[in-house]
Amino acid sequence: MNSVQEELQATYPCRKKQIEELYNLFGYGEEPLVDAVYVYGSSSTGKTSIIKSLLRGLNLKFALVNLVECYTSKILFESILNQLSDHKIDVIKAQPYARCDNMMDFVANLRKCGETVDLSRAVIVLDKAERLRDMDSNLLPAFLRLTELADLSISVVFVSEIVFDNYCYKNEIVTPIKIHFSQYTKEEIIEILCLNFDTAREAIESSYGAELSITEEFYRNYLSVFLSVFHRACRDVSELKYMAKQSFVKYCEPVAKKDCELSDSLALWKHIAPVLKSSLGLLYMRISPTHQENSSTLSITAKDSQVQSLELPYYGKHLLIAAYLASYNPAKEDKRLYMKYHGKKARTKSDIRAKSKTAEQLFTQLGPKQFGFDRLIAIFYAILEEKVGLNSHLLVQISTLVELRLLAIVSDNSELDNRKYRCCVGLEYIEAVARNVGINIKKYLVDFN
Repeated sequence: MNSVQEELQATYPCRKKQIEELYNLFGYGEEPLVDAVYVYGSSSTGKTSIIKSLLRGLNLKFALVNLVECYTSKILFESILNQLSDHKIDVIKAQPYARCDNMMDFVANLRKCGETVDLSRAVIVLDKAERLRDMDSNLLPAFLRLTELADLSISVVFVSEIVFDNYCYKNEIVTPIKIHFSQYTKEEIIEILCLNFDTAREAIESSYGAELSITEEFYRNYLSVFLSVFHRACRDVSELKYMAKQSFVKYCEPVAKKDCELSDSLALWKHIAPVLKSSLGLLYMRISPTHQENSSTLSITAKDSQVQSLELPYYGKHLLIAAYLASYNPAKEDKRLYMKYHGKKARTKSDIRAKSKTAEQLFTQLGPKQFGFDRLIAIFYAILEEKVGLNSHLLVQISTLVELRLLAIVSDNSELDNRKYRCCVGLEYIEAVARNVGINIKKYLVDFN
């Protein structure tokens, strides 16, 4: 096995198959590069990091551009040429290597760049390639045939989170080589998080000022406990790394205070369970769980301070509240909850039995359900006291909530008519948000009415 492969497999465990496939495509200097490669998979599965490390290890010239940043064709073309030509942009003049307004200009300047720079085995990496669907319609077909158009041995790697079939084109286009990065399993996530054992041990020493005899087996057992709570809610490795590091300091607190031994797993679980539960409500927010007044729940003032530290616009808070209500209320109860004159409801046996619900049967304990965009907007207007038109500012705030991971899109990205969402925050957090805008959230929840 090549040393580059061995180094990548040590740095990125559980990705042996994908690394071998990529190395077979780019690792042999005597063979020509493939025209196009399509790498796809969920976020935080190592796609971009592995490709970048592989190309650097093989000493190949490459240009890596993110289509979130390069949101127009002009910026995209100029960014690629600047990287391939090693052009340094002057801070004062800010002149790119060449100005490109369309694909023809880009191909012409690429040929010109190839005369002065060796582009015989160059690679262009387009991260967030699904954004090509929102740009000029000729970009994807042209990048797939860039070797033919530019008459250069240049390979284009598309990195995306969707399958290639979601790119809808009337004319037939070249099908690239596809490499799938599957989602990590629970065991694989433990292997990846175990790489941070030394960092976690240093965090314990800096927090408590004493060296605890923590072994890797102890840290592995902690990760099993940690993922038993977080695995269903989150598969993002970078986010899990952050939360695991934050919670591990709290996990070792009884051992540092001599309240229990390292081998007393039951006492450690009883101590960390409420902390993990409260941390689950702060997922993706990068807010450390506040020190708890009692060992069961966060205090109201602590929750309020966490809400204030993640400041949202006024209407954004109302949209988040509406999303929570849509996730935790059945749709058949909307008329009764949000309309003043909804008529009298006949009292049935099912209503009487509903009063005797146990905590496990409450909608707020069963987990969030998906809801449509139309229902979200309807509830938003029902809880909003003032009248405001549906404009682009509100739609942007919904996208912002999704980017902050407060909402999650559960429908396919190709469905534009009525997207499906799910709320990702808990009851305690949404109560603090509702208090911030003067809304009694329990007034609109079925479990409390």
